[in-house]
Amino acid sequence: MLADAAGWIAGAAEAGPGNAQAVGLEVAGAAVRAAAGAALARAGVGADAVRGAFFGLAGVRTAEERAGMAAELSGLGLGRSWEIGSDLDAAHAGALAGGPGVVVIAGTGSAALARNAAGETAQAGGWGWLVDDCGGGYWLALRGLAAACEGEDGRGPATTLGARAAGFFGVLGLRELLRELHAGRRDRAAVAAFAREVRTAAEAGDAVAVGLVRLAGAELLRLAVAARARVGGGDGFPLAVTGGLGLGPEVAEGARAAGFTLVAPWGEPVLGAVLRAAQSAGVELDVAARAALLAGWNNRV
Repeated sequence: MLADAAGWIAGAAEAGPGNAQAVGLEVAGAAVRAAAGAALARAGVGADAVRGAFFGLAGVRTAEERAGMAAELSGLGLGRSWEIGSDLDAAHAGALAGGPGVVVIAGTGSAALARNAAGETAQAGGWGWLVDDCGGGYWLALRGLAAACEGEDGRGPATTLGARAAGFFGVLGLRELLRELHAGRRDRAAVAAFAREVRTAAEAGDAVAVGLVRLAGAELLRLAVAARARVGGGDGFPLAVTGGLGLGPEVAEGARAAGFTLVAPWGEPVLGAVLRAAQSAGVELDVAARAALLAGWNNRV
């Protein structure tokens, strides 16, 4: 996205995939260059017109990874100030409008990023699905399926999750579903989508699902508490939750008990990237500019 200091969106475009950890620097860099180039073309300007830029990218965490991506993006010809950060950086700026606080992302995976008024940051979680992503969609879906298996063979309490899984995935039963999972015929995103069904089961009163959803909420809150502690945030520290899994009442209740001030996310990560881009150029978008930016994005066709 390209925007000016008044918050007017001059151009936007999409491309992908852009996660360097998943597809490698070369493929991710090409995707980012394609999106940026298309946005410049739609705005009708050249790269030399860009006063500041921020790239909030998944799979870019270390200084070495940022340097590798910087080399990939050097071909854009951005001659002025530009910065490479993580997708969490963009999500934080978007959710909290560039202000201090902690953002918890609860999507397929999970992670939290805290930033204090001095600009110091700390991340919790985000280690990936193999060992972490606690409270995220994939994590919750797997535990829902495990509980369904336990209920079916009598190791655990009865639950509707097995029948719900069969209907959700379009299979005859859990054994057929597990064969498909072991054969790799369902990707992580498809499995993670079942987390919403676990939440639906909880809302319908399934005691097993209720317990799992509460556990997921507690894990997300642990991320927020850990990140806040590392930047010295106290009571009243703002907390925003973003991502496809959504903010459940179990997170809201725990957040208030832990001393957070819950805030609704201001905007999407792409808007956070624009705010960070303005900062890299030494430009602070005022209240009117931010309102225009948000309205322009929300009202796009």
